[in-house]
Amino acid sequence: MKRFLRIIFILIFAAAAVFVFTHPVKTETNILRAVFSDNSADETVVKLSGRYSSRINVLVEAESSENASRTALEFLNSVDKDTFYIEDFNAGKILETYKLYYKSLLSQHTALLLENRKYNEVIAESFVRLYDPFGFMLMPLNQDPFMLFTDYVKSFGEGEPDSVIYNDKYYKILSLEVKNDTALSPELLNGEIKTLTRLQSQLSKDGTEVYLTGAPVHSYYASSKSMREINIICILSSLFVIGLCYFYFRNIKLLIPTGISLGLGMLSGFLAASIVFPSIHVLTFVFSTTLIGICIDYSLHYFIEKDLSKIMKSLTVSMVTTVSAFAVLLFSGVELLRQISVFTMTGLFSVYSIVVLFYPLLKFNSHPRNIDFMMSERVKKIFALIILAVSLGGMFFIKFNDDIRNMYVPSKKLLASEKLFAAVTGGDKKISFAVIEGRDFQDMLHREEWVSRNLQDVNFQALSKFIPSEKQQKRNFELRKALYKNSLKSYAAFLPEEDIKKLLSEKAPSDYVKFDKNSPFKDFLIGENTSVMILYDFDRPEIITQNGGKYVDVQCDITERIKECRTSCLKMLVPVFILLLFLLSFIYKPSTALKILTPSILAGAFSIGVLSLTAQPINLFHVLAIFLIIGFGLDYSVFRAGGVKNSSDAVLLSCATSVFSFLLLAFTSFKLISSLGFILSVGLSVSYLSSLLFNYPEQEK
Repeated sequence: MKRFLRIIFILIFAAAAVFVFTHPVKTETNILRAVFSDNSADETVVKLSGRYSSRINVLVEAESSENASRTALEFLNSVDKDTFYIEDFNAGKILETYKLYYKSLLSQHTALLLENRKYNEVIAESFVRLYDPFGFMLMPLNQDPFMLFTDYVKSFGEGEPDSVIYNDKYYKILSLEVKNDTALSPELLNGEIKTLTRLQSQLSKDGTEVYLTGAPVHSYYASSKSMREINIICILSSLFVIGLCYFYFRNIKLLIPTGISLGLGMLSGFLAASIVFPSIHVLTFVFSTTLIGICIDYSLHYFIEKDLSKIMKSLTVSMVTTVSAFAVLLFSGVELLRQISVFTMTGLFSVYSIVVLFYPLLKFNSHPRNIDFMMSERVKKIFALIILAVSLGGMFFIKFNDDIRNMYVPSKKLLASEKLFAAVTGGDKKISFAVIEGRDFQDMLHREEWVSRNLQDVNFQALSKFIPSEKQQKRNFELRKALYKNSLKSYAAFLPEEDIKKLLSEKAPSDYVKFDKNSPFKDFLIGENTSVMILYDFDRPEIITQNGGKYVDVQCDITERIKECRTSCLKMLVPVFILLLFLLSFIYKPSTALKILTPSILAGAFSIGVLSLTAQPINLFHVLAIFLIIGFGLDYSVFRAGGVKNSSDAVLLSCATSVFSFLLLAFTSFKLISSLGFILSVGLSVSYLSSLLFNYPEQEK
């Protein structure tokens, strides 16, 4: 029978592998995809976030304007143009084209005054422009006597200058936009950022400094440092496991089948997730492969006992209960949790199958030591009191923080660069968006203009500012003509009579400003007929929603979605524990089932208590860690409840290897990873020690 099952297992595994490798799936690295779905509303938030997360800001600081400009030019000439778009903050290049259509272009402010026939106000503002000693004139007065085109261009705003003087130093500002092909490959992007950092070092000399800011730069430094730290941790963890196996088994050959089973378990999880989902998020690998580490316990139990029949029940119960706990996540409605569920369930079952079907074929000679670690009754009481005190005490100080920014702390150097860039450019304003969707392109522009009418006191940018709808351009010409008819003769006394007659007899233009897909304004579009208006320091979202738009505050929306996921996970904990209690009660007596489940509950409560008492707010990833603690804790308790003679040693070894690895993670520089390492090392330690508090009678129903 086992031979038949081995063949079936191999065939299923091979078929899945062939299917996946012939239908490869994408690995998703955008952390927002872990909590946002593919629906249009969520897609909008992800797109808008991506607009600003793929930009690299370059700030050149020098003692003179010439040195700043020369260094900036040298930097630009060295940048790979196949990897980055070079953005220019100066919008003056389009003015010559706009001059051809000046008759149909009015600022929104002036258009509203003319619609209300407030000609005296328009005339007063025109005189101010006309006699302003520091003003400028874009069209001759005999063509634009009220300087309405100049007023229109001024309505664009001051824009973002590429040269700034700040604290008696000269700054040159450059912006690099990562192209899509590079942005989709984290490895390729990090390689390009590394090249930029080398260039930064080369050009930072003789009183000139080059600063790099932006999400890709943070990602490069964080991932590079994390990879170095994780590589060191992997080496130390491997040495620890090898040393532990040699100490206990006096034979390190056992690591070969253990490593193979874990590798195949992770591969099985990947294959299953690849078949079920169109893409797999990188966080799925992080959480799922961590939990599959529980399977080292399966191998340790087998190699210690050497008799599958003695551990078969405990092995099966451990697998079934852990898989059942993660099956609940399938109904969470959160894509990341569903992926973790499929990956973990398949991986655990695969390792279980390998141990049951293939390990009996192995022939290893080992002479395990006998540790039999126990706690005295006095120590048990003290430990139980500590657990209860921390768990209950933490409840009074528990706080939640779902702001994704709190999960990453940049280095002091990067933080200083970001602060300097914000100070130099004034880029510390809060940015939010209004998403406008139309039936077609012109309808979209018209809807934008309608929303803009209600934003008179708001600093904003919109596509319709630069490309008015054809309907509005026609209306602008009519308003201009009405102004000429009403006020031109009395206002333009400085013009010859012939020029006045010519202006009054102007005919409507036959052509209007049109949108060019290659124009600098294409970034306002997030869909064929969908645009975004950029709002600065805006706090009245009802203005947008009441006028047919959708208000998007990316930071708040991300925080709210992470909060929803955290809440969803917390709500799942109760059904998980109830399901496990029923399952275990079906196999053991209810009292024994409760004893098996209690260490996981205590470990989770203690972990949250420690975080609360140390003033660390709880986030989504801490809650996900609780699920991992449940999985490990069940494994420890189930095997101890099995009553097998040497099971306690296997549980201790499994706990020691896991806690050691997670404890090392707690010392990494990346806050998200370090916080997970901390809570998991604490939770697993408490879960194991809590299992020692109970005596598990060998009684079955």
